[in-house]
Amino acid sequence: MKNISTTFVIVIASVIGIAFLFLLANTGKSEEKIVTLPIKVEEFSDFQCPACGAYYTVLKSMREEFGSDVEFVYRHFPLTTTHEFAYGAAVASEAARNQGKFEEYHDKLFENQEKLTKEDLEKYALELGLDVEKFKADIENPETKARVDADIAEGDARSVSSTPTFFVNGEMVRLTSSSSESPDQKLKRTIRELVDKAKAQAAVSVTPSATVEETATTATPTPSPTQP
Repeated sequence: MKNISTTFVIVIASVIGIAFLFLLANTGKSEEKIVTLPIKVEEFSDFQCPACGAYYTVLKSMREEFGSDVEFVYRHFPLTTTHEFAYGAAVASEAARNQGKFEEYHDKLFENQEKLTKEDLEKYALELGLDVEKFKADIENPETKARVDADIAEGDARSVSSTPTFFVNGEMVRLTSSSSESPDQKLKRTIRELVDKAKAQAAVSVTPSATVEETATTATPTPSPTQP
């Protein structure tokens, strides 16, 4: 009788243990973070920063590769203590945004990082076909400057201390190099993993029953036999 009781206890304990492990496994699955497209990549950057200039071409390549799967957002974080013209360039880019030419002006600035004086900024506006008088007025407009200041405050709140600093879906990516990958490769891998995860989750969410139901709904009904 004692042996039977011991065996019974062992069996019950095993069943409880298996059930507990099953519960843990399913709890982990239910709490898996849902990722949706587009993946949001925020760059806190400085138009006069050499490192940001190096990433300019890297990001252009990523934009082409990922297309609509990724939303790239440029945020201003001019390092005014070391870069004399960075803040003015940031405000000028926002003045260009007022005329729908932020992206074009952004590219001009990174392609001419050594030439960011007030005269240079006005020259780029003219080259891009902007209304230069409006452009100059917008540079002096407190509302235009406020957009730059808001990005700086956001960066400070999120512990940004250098440029470029990237956030992917709200998480800061530490751009450290290793023997296996460079910082830009790490950034690209981080983005690719989230894009692939979002697509995989989207594929799982499409249930076969929905397809069957749709097929049944759209099928042509068989005509009933004609009664004499």
